[in-house]
Amino acid sequence: MSAYPTGPRRFQLVLIKPSHYDDDGYIIRWWRALIPSNALAAVYGLALDAEQRRALGPDVAIDIDVIDEGNTYVNIPKLIRRFRRRGNFGLVGLVGVQSNQYPRALDIARPFRAAGIEVAMGGFHVSGCLAMLDGSAIDLDLARSLGISIFAGEAENRFDAFLRDAAAGQLKPLYNGMDDLPGMAGAPIPFLPRAFVRRTAGTNATFDAGRGCPFQCSFCTIINVQGRKSATARRTTSRKSCARTGGRISRATSSPTTTSPATRSGRRYSTGSPACGRSTAYRSV
Repeated sequence: MSAYPTGPRRFQLVLIKPSHYDDDGYIIRWWRALIPSNALAAVYGLALDAEQRRALGPDVAIDIDVIDEGNTYVNIPKLIRRFRRRGNFGLVGLVGVQSNQYPRALDIARPFRAAGIEVAMGGFHVSGCLAMLDGSAIDLDLARSLGISIFAGEAENRFDAFLRDAAAGQLKPLYNGMDDLPGMAGAPIPFLPRAFVRRTAGTNATFDAGRGCPFQCSFCTIINVQGRKSATARRTTSRKSCARTGGRISRATSSPTTTSPATRSGRRYSTGSPACGRSTAYRSV
């Protein structure tokens, strides 16, 4: 028997990690990326958890798609047709946008916004500009003028409310969670489908062992966006995520003072930079 006996409405959630332009204006795209985007994995894990809990209501399903433009062509006309078939009921999320990717992210957003499709943008560029600058620097007003919703900070503990606003067609211009950093314990673990992971070299996937950094490097946005306290994820949750894809933890990295699964098991792995605030462990699948 179907979980939706009367037939669900289907909310289209397309998560895109933009690439960036080279010096000649061409989009940089590879046949295979080295590893998957951890930002995509984090948001996909939250979206999958929301779908499994029917966060948009018992009669609303969430169709989730992930696209890393670093190794996949973003077929914007095809995606727009998909949204139109569902009455534009959905959202395009531009995930993990860094400063060099911001111009490309705007170019991806323009045709979606022209078609009346809701678009949100998150990542260290928008979060860092709001945390460290005046909020309008680095052309953030261009995103606002397009009607792009800006999501600053981390999505854990606030993703459901954000999705409900999108489903109701009531996205706010700004979601700013940087003054309320989420806890990592019990949060859905970053996850990507195996078919997506296979587009990378070596079929490795990632999960967060922790976030934040206790150091005070003036050049770094980590402490301004993810805080100066190392928030750690539960080891058991990470292990379960590996089991879902039949994988195993093959390597872990963390900042020297972060307690990661690898550290607790008696071995410490360093990224080579004491100022690296995101702790990521890799698994082979």
